[in-house]
Amino acid sequence: MIEVYIVRHGETDTNKEQRINGASTNLPLNAVGIKQVQELQQSFAIQKINRVYSSPMKRALQTAEILNNGYHQIEVDERLQEIDYGDWDGVAAQQVYQQYPQAFDDQGYLKDNYSDYCRGESYAHLGERVQSFWQDLIANNAHKAVLVVCHGTVSRSLIQTVFGIDEISQVMQIRNAGVIGLRVQEQTGKAFLLYYNRVAPAEFFHS
Repeated sequence: MIEVYIVRHGETDTNKEQRINGASTNLPLNAVGIKQVQELQQSFAIQKINRVYSSPMKRALQTAEILNNGYHQIEVDERLQEIDYGDWDGVAAQQVYQQYPQAFDDQGYLKDNYSDYCRGESYAHLGERVQSFWQDLIANNAHKAVLVVCHGTVSRSLIQTVFGIDEISQVMQIRNAGVIGLRVQEQTGKAFLLYYNRVAPAEFFHS
């Protein structure tokens, strides 16, 4: 089995202000975000991890560095970068909703077809790159425990891909510094969900 722990970065000012937080909004963690990740680091036994992957974006890499605490070499993978919301990046979500309510689903997330209304990366393209990352992760980490530090929409897309869920709208976003735990059979690629949106203080590793 491969154990995979997917972590969303800590809070940024864009999160705090409820602005659309994509690839063009490359802010570091704010003070709350740093504290969230430090609290997670206290509960998360990094010595039980064999490999650490991170998005190249500041908020994710900073999260990975705090969690890693100098223990492993962090492998930056461009495929884990957050979706690019184009000209909506950094704009208040409420402002966008007022102009394009049809682009939002019942939970307040942008729909699969949001990119029909702005110059943003499609969910289909995001799905292709996270699927490519996932296939490489499975192929190269037999019998290992892997930490993946990324973003809200990327983690949703990963779960959609791994479990063959029809629409990303069916996958809720985890909290800042939240964790998703998975186990995966190397031979078949079949995944098992251990937990979803677990936050510190908590137990993250199962026997």
